[in-house]
Amino acid sequence: MKVLYTGDSSYNLGPVFVASPFNVEVKGFSVNVWGQPLIDALQADGDIEVTHMTPHKAISDFPRTVEDLSRYDAVIISDCECEVLALFPFWIPGTPQPHTNRLKAIREYTRNGGGLLMVGGWTSFSGRFGHGGYYNTPVEEALPVTCREGIDDRVETPEGVCVKVMKPDHPIVAGIPANEWPPFEGFNKIFPKPGADVVAMIGEGEDENPLIVTWEFGKGRSMAFASDCSPHWAALFQPWKYYGQFWRQAVRWLAKKS
Repeated sequence: MKVLYTGDSSYNLGPVFVASPFNVEVKGFSVNVWGQPLIDALQADGDIEVTHMTPHKAISDFPRTVEDLSRYDAVIISDCECEVLALFPFWIPGTPQPHTNRLKAIREYTRNGGGLLMVGGWTSFSGRFGHGGYYNTPVEEALPVTCREGIDDRVETPEGVCVKVMKPDHPIVAGIPANEWPPFEGFNKIFPKPGADVVAMIGEGEDENPLIVTWEFGKGRSMAFASDCSPHWAALFQPWKYYGQFWRQAVRWLAKKS
């Protein structure tokens, strides 16, 4: 199985030294792939191959057509704001003028039989200050949830909130003890669409929210995971012993391998 995964990374500059008004130096540059544990977990059994694109690369290189996306069994978008996929990076030399809409291509790829997964974070779904920006887009149309329109959808829970598995026999969570999920430090507020399957909830009372939502979209499948796959929301989730099993089962379900 082939998976295309974009997001969950940063380019880091520094430290920065200001020795005088005339002497300012940057002493470091590095790339941090926050999603590397997810990549490693997906590839652990050898039957899943992951192609990862940082948002800085995806803005020019992410596939622009249904045909190119169809080389992959599943597409994962996590902490990659909508504008990365929607806009033309005219400032990157050699990037051809696009004649396709990638957001529509993702929707049609899913409708035609592909698997689509959005993982939560500060620039997923609506995101921080609404900057995730997937509300009222073709990508949202393919997802089993709707987003808060133009509003910050983050719910920060530094005290930790627990998971309640609603459908323990679903292939995505099968074989994972329902009472052993770790707490999460936050999530995005999302709303299941009519006909969607809520596999798990997170929190209770005022913090109750769907965590895992799935549905069939045309010939394809899509899934929303309302929290993150990496810190800070997933600081306890990422080292969990069932972390890899969960994500591998999710991708296999999306690719109709289970």
